[in-house]
Amino acid sequence: MRDDETGGPVITRLQTTLPGARRTEFPPRPSLAYTFLLVPAGTGGSQRLPLELVRRDIAGDHPGLPLMLRIRVLDALNGDPVTRAVVDIRHCAPDGETVLRGAQTTDPQGYAEFRTVHPGWLPGQAVHLRAEVHLGGYLAGGRSIAHTGRLYFPETLTAQVAGLPPYRDLGVARTANDDDPELTGGGMLNVVPRDRYDLTCGLLAGITAGIATTAG
Repeated sequence: MRDDETGGPVITRLQTTLPGARRTEFPPRPSLAYTFLLVPAGTGGSQRLPLELVRRDIAGDHPGLPLMLRIRVLDALNGDPVTRAVVDIRHCAPDGETVLRGAQTTDPQGYAEFRTVHPGWLPGQAVHLRAEVHLGGYLAGGRSIAHTGRLYFPETLTAQVAGLPPYRDLGVARTANDDDPELTGGGMLNVVPRDRYDLTCGLLAGITAGIATTAG
């Protein structure tokens, strides 16, 4: 089944990998093993988010290794799903210059999902994407409570991606996870190849983010 908006497979809540199966058709469900707390960034007004940024497909026609990302937002106090929060993500494109960005609201189970590409990288920073979660009137430019953090990629997998085009032509030395002091304050994504025998088929990633819903 295809998504009419993106042309890609429809994402469901089911994990369909079977023992011995070659392909994983849907992103891994974020689990407590891949949970981190987003840092409150304060309360305030914001500029209205441009409507063109409210999108699930943030890569557009940028070349790169396809990445399907699922983020689940939970209340850090009681573990309940946080619904109708705005998840705003951005990351460096594989060219090392363009910033790819998009925002989605969480569903009744706290999920927000994106189609993008594996990020490129900047000097001195491990490969990551930045996530912000907003409660309140963020989309309309009203007052909102913001939480922010970096999401990192497993080092072994990133090293393999670095050998693929267009990443191998980036011309910027890649900083390993262990060499980035900011990594200790971020979260590690659960990332699996869509096809365990062919990395170029793309990646599936998931993480659970805890936020303090009463932060002020």
